[in-house]
Amino acid sequence: MLRVANRLASLPSLSRSFSTLNSASSAPATRTSLARTVWRATYRTLAVGSVAAGGAYYALRNKDDRRADAAKIYRYVSFWGTLFPIYMDDKWTGFRLRGVDPSVREARMSAMHERYAKETLDLILHLKALYIKIGQVLATRQDILPKQYRDVYGCLFDSVPSARSGEEIRKIVCESLGIARIADKFASFDDVAIGAASIGQVHAATLLDGTSVVVKVQYPDSEALFDMDLTTLGQFAALAQPEQLPILDELQRQIRLELDFQREAWALDTVYKNIMPHFGDEVVIPRPISGMSSRYVIVMERLEGGIKLVDGIISQYTAIAEANGITLEELRDRAVKDVSSMRRGRFAAFQLRMYVWFLWMRNSVANTFIGVYNHSLRPLVGAPRLPYYAPLTKPINHVKLMDTLMRVHGHELFIDGVFNGDPHPGNILLLPDGRIGLIDYGQVKVMALQDRVHLAKIIVALYEGTPENVVEEARALGLRTKRMDPYVIEKLARVYFDRDGPDVTEGLNLQQFGEMLDKRDPVVSAVGEYFLAARTGIILRGIAAMLAYDISTAKAWVPYAKELLRTQNERK
Repeated sequence: MLRVANRLASLPSLSRSFSTLNSASSAPATRTSLARTVWRATYRTLAVGSVAAGGAYYALRNKDDRRADAAKIYRYVSFWGTLFPIYMDDKWTGFRLRGVDPSVREARMSAMHERYAKETLDLILHLKALYIKIGQVLATRQDILPKQYRDVYGCLFDSVPSARSGEEIRKIVCESLGIARIADKFASFDDVAIGAASIGQVHAATLLDGTSVVVKVQYPDSEALFDMDLTTLGQFAALAQPEQLPILDELQRQIRLELDFQREAWALDTVYKNIMPHFGDEVVIPRPISGMSSRYVIVMERLEGGIKLVDGIISQYTAIAEANGITLEELRDRAVKDVSSMRRGRFAAFQLRMYVWFLWMRNSVANTFIGVYNHSLRPLVGAPRLPYYAPLTKPINHVKLMDTLMRVHGHELFIDGVFNGDPHPGNILLLPDGRIGLIDYGQVKVMALQDRVHLAKIIVALYEGTPENVVEEARALGLRTKRMDPYVIEKLARVYFDRDGPDVTEGLNLQQFGEMLDKRDPVVSAVGEYFLAARTGIILRGIAAMLAYDISTAKAWVPYAKELLRTQNERK
């Protein structure tokens, strides 16, 4: 317990409280700001102390697993000691600003969110495990988190630090595959991870026959940490957003499946066989290496030469920002304002692509002349070398990319019934031959035929039916609100499975719109069984938004939904 106490004393949230009190007492401040500072520091300190006691009780009452007691207390206190004060400050600030001019209220709430976004990201990166996975989910959910949080959580798709050394990873691989040495199966094995995520990390390797592969390795303590963290998250959701509990239950079931890499190997092979015969000219899915998968390790083909979509998008926007003499953050803020005042679509995507093509051609031509000068004329005149323009990735064909992604996932959902529920931009590669690489199949869901039929019906209703049709099919999916207000049910269904533009949200941002709907008629039961299907569409729409391109999930998926319904009618 002394070791745990020492760790608790070093918690950022607790040390921050004492430093805040010290600075408040020494720095000049107004009476109001000093009172606010002391109040925040006090309730943060009280919160940490309270949850420390609660965490100790929670952990120590489970005497059947004393090994995890210290970890339980530390993780429990870290979570509540950081998030509970933020939650209370959010509620108190919202209460104080009631009746205030909306623009003033939004500015003050935005400042508060800006202040806490980095703090919560630090907590996620500190605790890792399930919290990284939840952070990835929240980064795509405008209906749950303000944009300040979603912006900083974007790094969780690609920049998670690895947690195990090469030596530790080699030991896990050997034990899992039943070999004495890495050299028994691999000609080479890179000890430096090429990627890390919530439950493990990935290493490049070469098989004895020369095949380039990647080795995905699960951390040994992942399952135990997920169990305790799910309990903590459930408690917080019950307090802060009880309407999200059904979705959390579905996510919990899916994450447990993700911990079994043998199932992921099956999913990879299954989706490969389902998709490649139809889309092999447009996408590539790696195949697992036969006989080299276990519960904790999976070995699969490596897709050579690709860059992650998220890196390609950042590269393009960085070049645009530099060409305009502004920072990437300033460009992002301008884009948000522009998007709110105009309709995005094929024309906006075309404009963006043409501008990137111009920059790419400019850099290529300029670098050619710079190279000639640096290696011929420059030595003759004794002048300094000219710097080259930064390389720019080949411009992304926004329309083609999104069309392919929507068709592939529509086929997976309605025709195959086996789909990847985690197609975030870190899991999508832009390959040298122009095809799209689709990786990471831990979040694959198998959807029963009856559930697919229900989903198909609401997609058709959203695309060509009336609001009454949409409400009827949403009820069939299990969507329930306290008063069963048709307006609220129709709007929720459209956000989940179709669009979330200003015409749908009545000019409000998605978080404000969600709050308005919840005030009018709170959700009692969400679309838990269909959560991953909704999430897939929301993530893909988020990618489209990054590319200045509006898409309708229902419009993209209705051909596959109709094909499923037609097939079922013919069988009757």
